[in-house]
Amino acid sequence: MDIRYLEYILALAETGNMTKAAKKLYISQPTLSQFLTKQEQELGSPLFERSGGTYLLTPVGNLYAEYAKKVISLTSNLEKDIKRVSNSSRIRIGTSASSAMQMLSCILADFRKYYPKVELVLSDDNLWSTSNFISKGEIDLAFVTANSMEKYRGQSIELKKEEVVFAAPSSHPYSQKASGNRQRSLTSTQLLEHFHGSPFILQHKGSCIRYLIEDFFEKEEFNPTIACMTSHVQSICDMVSSNIGVGFIPVEYQLPHKMITCFSLEPKLYRIHSILYRKDLIMTPPHKCLIDLAKTYVNTNYNGDLKLMTLH
Repeated sequence: MDIRYLEYILALAETGNMTKAAKKLYISQPTLSQFLTKQEQELGSPLFERSGGTYLLTPVGNLYAEYAKKVISLTSNLEKDIKRVSNSSRIRIGTSASSAMQMLSCILADFRKYYPKVELVLSDDNLWSTSNFISKGEIDLAFVTANSMEKYRGQSIELKKEEVVFAAPSSHPYSQKASGNRQRSLTSTQLLEHFHGSPFILQHKGSCIRYLIEDFFEKEEFNPTIACMTSHVQSICDMVSSNIGVGFIPVEYQLPHKMITCFSLEPKLYRIHSILYRKDLIMTPPHKCLIDLAKTYVNTNYNGDLKLMTLH
């Protein structure tokens, strides 16, 4: 949209000088002078008072400048919104868990039935990086697991809460003591009392479960001995079963294993499977379709085929 003539008046008002304004606008001084004369004639009122080569806005000129700024701002916002809607033929998606990538691979076939020409650009990273990409507008939607949705209020959709449990070798004395209990639980006091000397196998920093664990340790003023850090739950289970240390895993991955004993924590720890989106995102039909397919998938498959192989 052509708003350059509004910019002419604002440049002259800012510089107060015809020559400086013309130079700033990369036009000739006669061109600017002719435009001003024509504009004042059309309005039937002078926009500037001329005094020794200095141009000062008249009351009408001040009103004109005020509305010119509003029009320029609105035009800029309109162009941005038009660009966003036009770019809905490409959706940039971030994930912070392999379960999300697994889900996307399952729902994309249905999505493409409805929107075969929409291109999806996928990227994978931890929660911290993915949420930063969202805030910077570098991705449109993100399927993440988070320890809290408070900071994402107004730009998130919760899909499912999932408990995080404590995993210990079945050979550990406390595990053997609890082996007869079907519902095994641990308070923070019990965990530190019986496992404070055990090495911990933790998720990488920046991951959702690591945030939960660090908050848990900080509240208890406990500094654990870290044996290993990994992003793969299978590695954690393998090391726990080999009596290398203890760790934390999602309850959905809690499978019968004679070498591992899992405890529900009191109070319970949860990670939240969610969809984040840009605050300025205009939800077009393709965006809404993708979100609806994700909701349906989680509601249908979460307790069945969805095994969370990566702990982000």
